[in-house]
Amino acid sequence: MSNTAITLIILGMLIYSGFVIYHGTRSFKKTSSSAEKFFTADRGINPFILMCTTAISVFSALAFYGVPAALYRDGIGYYSNTGGMIAGLMFVAMGYRLWLLGREYGFTTPVDFLRNRFYSDTFGLIVSLVLMLFIVPYVAMQLVAIGDAVVVTTEGVVPYFIAVAVGTCVVSLHIIGGGMGSVAWMDTFHITLGFGTLIVLIAYFTIHYFPDGGFVQAVQMMQENGTYDRLSTPGPNGAFDWKGMLGNALTGAIATVVWPHIFMRTYVAASKENFKSMAWTMPLAYVVIYSLIVFIGIIIAPAILGPNFEDSENLVSILSTQYAPPIIAFISLLCLFAFGVSTADSLLLSASAMASRDIYLHHFYENKNKAADPKKIVAFGRLILLILMVLSIIVVAIKPALIVDYAYKLSSPFFAQILPCTLAGLFWRKATREGAFIGTMAGLIVAIVFTFFVEPPFGFSALIWSLLVNGALVFLVSLVTKVPQDVVSKYHDRIDSIIYSGAELSSINEKSLAAVAK
Repeated sequence: MSNTAITLIILGMLIYSGFVIYHGTRSFKKTSSSAEKFFTADRGINPFILMCTTAISVFSALAFYGVPAALYRDGIGYYSNTGGMIAGLMFVAMGYRLWLLGREYGFTTPVDFLRNRFYSDTFGLIVSLVLMLFIVPYVAMQLVAIGDAVVVTTEGVVPYFIAVAVGTCVVSLHIIGGGMGSVAWMDTFHITLGFGTLIVLIAYFTIHYFPDGGFVQAVQMMQENGTYDRLSTPGPNGAFDWKGMLGNALTGAIATVVWPHIFMRTYVAASKENFKSMAWTMPLAYVVIYSLIVFIGIIIAPAILGPNFEDSENLVSILSTQYAPPIIAFISLLCLFAFGVSTADSLLLSASAMASRDIYLHHFYENKNKAADPKKIVAFGRLILLILMVLSIIVVAIKPALIVDYAYKLSSPFFAQILPCTLAGLFWRKATREGAFIGTMAGLIVAIVFTFFVEPPFGFSALIWSLLVNGALVFLVSLVTKVPQDVVSKYHDRIDSIIYSGAELSSINEKSLAAVAK
């Protein structure tokens, strides 16, 4: 690539970065005086925007950068993590009830619901700390992907650390300025950009490298160069690994339901119509966009690169720079930024909300019957964002695992531990505080042991074992303990009456919402 092309790519990325920062900071004053506006966009996001922001927040840099690499290494079995497509329906079923609870009682974060449903400040504090802790490695993954891609695309002209620092500034300044409203609108732009880029990439490589038969010719090339086994058997290295595929699918499903930044999106919908439309738009978005990504990793890359390509982590960047003209390299880098920035800012915003709402506001003001200055709540949340970005950069510098591992080994098993208690708290009247606490703690211990110290037995992942233990204990302990009747009335009888009557929330507790908004 010529020096002129590299210079233009760098200039283009700086212009894009400035646009993202401007988009966030222009709302700084509007969001400074209202926690409700900063963290939930005044609960007014329409169905299309909600679908876009939810979908691209699930995809992340893992989808565009890590998934093609994993498909190239391990074969078509990695496609199993599209379990998130099915979980899109779970998002609707769970999300509608959570939305009603958020409207009725002013909930903003996952911890809001879990702390109140299971009537335990201690449980809420533990959950908030765990979720905040394991947000860091997943945010770091976005920065790692951006840094690596910039280095490859600019042929080392931009150093890794500078690329990561710029990415960090873009993400942090965008959220600090605009909060959830800016994040949601920028996500809509990003998913459009990402979808268009994937179409352009696939069209270029197909026309240029497979001109006589398209994907049929590509598969023939795979047969000739020895990479066809990636299509013929679903597991890594030609082995049928159904247990790994199960864990992969479960991870995809959980990422679409109870990861903290997705959980929070259940509260921001403008109306119940959001959930009706998302019942079909979310799975469709996953199928279409994810399938395009899969084509790159499972057909295009093996056909062009052959079986012995060693730098698989940079597969997409190398394809775009060494096998395509500079304009393709530029839009590929833009697409990675779109996916990475969208997920990083959403996760950091959720961490900021939990720190300010569930720790700062709840423990230092609400529990002491003190009124909090809304400006201080937002300012505290912004301070937490800066601290988390610094921690993320430290993880990026250490770089302890492959990109995919940041999601699957360091974050997903721990985020997943709120799934059993969330499901039980939403749909089972007999779910108790003791069951939720013991189940969640046991699940966390199992996840820690099987992630960092002991190989999980029988080939099942740490995620599967921890969920089995967690769910079983939530159920068994709840059977021998008792839930207070006022909790059942508030979180089941009340919400069921709204759902089954088909009524809009005309009797929303305006007082509680007003208190949150202050």
